[in-house]
Amino acid sequence: MLRIVSLILTVSLISAVSFAQTTKSDAAKKKSQLTGFYGKRFTLQLGAGAHHNTLLKLISYNESKLRTYAYYSKYRNQIKSDQFNYSLYANLGFTLKERVALSLDFNYYAGNIFLQNLETKAIYDEWGYYVTTIGGYDARVKYNTFRIMPRIEIGSKGSNMPAGLVHVLGLGVELSKLKSGNYKAITASEAVDYGFYPTDSIAISNQDIRFADEMVVNLTVMYGLEYRLPISKNIAWNFGGYVHLNLPIQSALDDFIGSVDYYYYPYGVTNYSEEHKNQLSRYRFQNLFSLRTGVVIML
Repeated sequence: MLRIVSLILTVSLISAVSFAQTTKSDAAKKKSQLTGFYGKRFTLQLGAGAHHNTLLKLISYNESKLRTYAYYSKYRNQIKSDQFNYSLYANLGFTLKERVALSLDFNYYAGNIFLQNLETKAIYDEWGYYVTTIGGYDARVKYNTFRIMPRIEIGSKGSNMPAGLVHVLGLGVELSKLKSGNYKAITASEAVDYGFYPTDSIAISNQDIRFADEMVVNLTVMYGLEYRLPISKNIAWNFGGYVHLNLPIQSALDDFIGSVDYYYYPYGVTNYSEEHKNQLSRYRFQNLFSLRTGVVIML
């Protein structure tokens, strides 16, 4: 009888220890899965975005001025690709805690801007004094922007990063450049009369406009909301809306490194004036909102 009791106690003790170890192991595994959606802590995002130019056209001085010209409707009817701007993005992220992650965002943006007095050339006399300018076009031209931005991501209450509703804070740098090409352009000398008032008798033609290979730099501060809807344990769909300030720092950089006055370009060299660079920098500042969507791969 004593042997039977001893055997029962021994088996019970072994079972209790085994059960405790199994429970502890399951708890540890469950706890580890709390960090990252199903334990997925690395993310790769790929997607695209777009927005309409209406807001920019309402608040931009150059755009407002363009609409007051009599030739605006005529010119507008000949250019059809200026209504939307597009972007492509890639993002690498790592979940630190249950609701905190860090990511590095890469964004390529294709936009357009209306510029005046393009390819104006300066004429000097034999002593090197400025005499006059010739040529010049007004045109809507394309530009490209590349942005790199470190971000901190904070999940909302109840979310399991990287899935769910996420608050995004970012600080980055963007580089923009006007794009050379063949554009529908307005001959500036025919767009205004001697009193600088618009006239209906203008010439709109294709012009091969060249820009110098120079970058415009802006500092970007951003806040956004992203909702990542899980499709499977490894894939989610992302929807994001963002508010950002693209702070112009081009003038400060020009003062630091020294800018080139386009009046000193030799005859025949394309004008890429400081004013056009500053216009592009200010135009990026006016880009206040953006939307994008894409796929999230969780690893």
